[in-house]
Amino acid sequence: MTRRPRLPLLVLALTLAVGASAATAQTPPPLPAPATSVPTLEAVTVSGVQPGPGLWRATRGDHVLLILGTLSPIPGNITWKTDDVDDAVAHAGALILPPHTEVKPNVGFFGKLALLPSLIGVRNSPDGKTLEETVPPDVYARWLAVKARYIGDERKVERYRPIFAAIELYKQAVKKSGLRKSGYITDAVVDMAKRHNVKQVPVEYTLLVDDPRAVVKEFKRSTLDDLSCFTQSVDNIEAQLAAMRERANAWATGDVDALRDERRAKQISTCLDAATESGLAQRIGLTDVPAQVRTRWLAAVDTEVAANAQTVAIVPLDDLIGPNGYLSALAAKGFTVTSPDEGDAADKTAGGTP
Repeated sequence: MTRRPRLPLLVLALTLAVGASAATAQTPPPLPAPATSVPTLEAVTVSGVQPGPGLWRATRGDHVLLILGTLSPIPGNITWKTDDVDDAVAHAGALILPPHTEVKPNVGFFGKLALLPSLIGVRNSPDGKTLEETVPPDVYARWLAVKARYIGDERKVERYRPIFAAIELYKQAVKKSGLRKSGYITDAVVDMAKRHNVKQVPVEYTLLVDDPRAVVKEFKRSTLDDLSCFTQSVDNIEAQLAAMRERANAWATGDVDALRDERRAKQISTCLDAATESGLAQRIGLTDVPAQVRTRWLAAVDTEVAANAQTVAIVPLDDLIGPNGYLSALAAKGFTVTSPDEGDAADKTAGGTP
């Protein structure tokens, strides 16, 4: 989302909600007892050539949809073994790209230029207060401990709204924990499609915001119920990084059971609520975005599966799995869905392996 004009609340919510999960937010787990010190994280141990995840298989009649679930972040020192995915793409009639959401001001070029000055300071607290003045003293003391470890002596973040400070904390913590973004996975699959002359099918949804300058001004004046988000982020940072590391290793090694862990979705639900349940977010239609994206993805699947014997899709894991994920939606539409581990078991049985 780096090549477009940004509206602060929209970017925040899309970063947490649309890009992370379209599933219904769940009640967050109880907060752990405050840490008296910041423990040292173990390094990510998975490295070298790894199999990566298997492919989910959704069949309807004689037509097959193979789905690659992507995860971000993933281990930084792995080489992904792409043979199975390359073979799947080579025999596909279409590659359905990951769902893409874009938020645009509903104005022309000059209107966008006029909007830019109003974006200055959008991350800051509306009343000019610092985090020390905004959050309880005990929470702020714990914030300083994790900030020193992951962000360092950065003063600008001290004037951020709590939710933006939490986002900055996670961004910097991920960088220092041996993980990296997984965009190159999608790039690699797209390159396969180009090499095999396979059609690429985008799934896009654009939310146009009328009078974006007024939206920005309202956001600057508004308050968010984000103290719980900030507190949970500060207190859970080590546990969440450990969970990210476990899932990243599971993705690299193809451990499907570990990938089904939904703790991450539960842990971010408080921040989702802070971003998307405000009156401003509801008025501009932000809360409708996940459902709109899911509807467009399912429509693309119907079209391409009907037209091709085999189709491949790339979907973020957080959208794919879980009771409200895309796999459940496919099952509701009459697809027979098989997970990668179930497929492996069937192959072993067919080959005579116990």
